[in-house]
Amino acid sequence: MNLAGKRLIFCLFFAAATLVAPVMAAAQQQTVTREDIENRRQEIVVAAMKITDDKQKDAFLEIYVPYQEKLMNILKGRKKLIAQFVDEEKNGVISDAEASKILRSSLELDGQQLQAERTYVDQLKKIMPVEQALRAYQIETRLNALYVAAISEVVPLVK
Repeated sequence: MNLAGKRLIFCLFFAAATLVAPVMAAAQQQTVTREDIENRRQEIVVAAMKITDDKQKDAFLEIYVPYQEKLMNILKGRKKLIAQFVDEEKNGVISDAEASKILRSSLELDGQQLQAERTYVDQLKKIMPVEQALRAYQIETRLNALYVAAISEVVPLVK
């Protein structure tokens, strides 16, 4: 990739707030919940992608639907892990063994999510301009942050 292309990617990456601002503004106005993200994620992403061509939309969904299924399994695993932590921490102390197990599981979920995102973006770059693939990645990053924030609200810090 030439220098101009690298600069474009760099600028687009750091301009994430502007690229998906309308989606996030709508999400904030509607108070998007974890359930909304689980149930309406595809609808939100497709709208934010601004895909107008039905052929490109179909190609996008062929990639997005399996990715979304894998991602939601990972995010639900994270939700289960958080519930496990909260349950273990109820008595105020968590054992070293349990803390290590939770850390390992959390890092494993991070790795699975990263691999799923890499595969998703690599597939998108084959069917659309890299800038549009970046936009899709930015939208996913935002939705994932909202989801994790929603499921993490109940997590106390380790004492």
